[in-house]
Amino acid sequence: MSTVTAASPALGTRTVLDASAVVRALAYDEEEAQRWMSTVVSWPTLIYAEVGHVVLRLHRQQRLLLDDARRSVQALHRKRADAHRLEGLAPHAWNVALERNLTVYDACYVVLAEALDVPLVTADRPLAAATPNAVLLS
Repeated sequence: MSTVTAASPALGTRTVLDASAVVRALAYDEEEAQRWMSTVVSWPTLIYAEVGHVVLRLHRQQRLLLDDARRSVQALHRKRADAHRLEGLAPHAWNVALERNLTVYDACYVVLAEALDVPLVTADRPLAAATPNAVLLS
């Protein structure tokens, strides 16, 4: 499968962002990831737990100040996005995970991006390689 490297998205671009892209945008303030966060975003509802987990881990490892960690999580919850329930994604995601050697969590992003026919924006190279039209953040 092919992977597209990150470029500036056009105004009104629809995307699926995974947790790695969101953490880069919110916790690390990476410009490239922030540009993709400004698109019309969809994601599985599991992103709220995944990003919360990563941000908390970064804080516990003293790699992110508590105020910055809180700000990141709050920004995630304020972001206007089309959040898709796991009940509709998980059954198909299990099969995709099996076929493409992914976790079921990651397969939820793949299933959603492919169902919506939009790019999946990620910083995870194996995840990007698992689906056409992925955008891999550098």
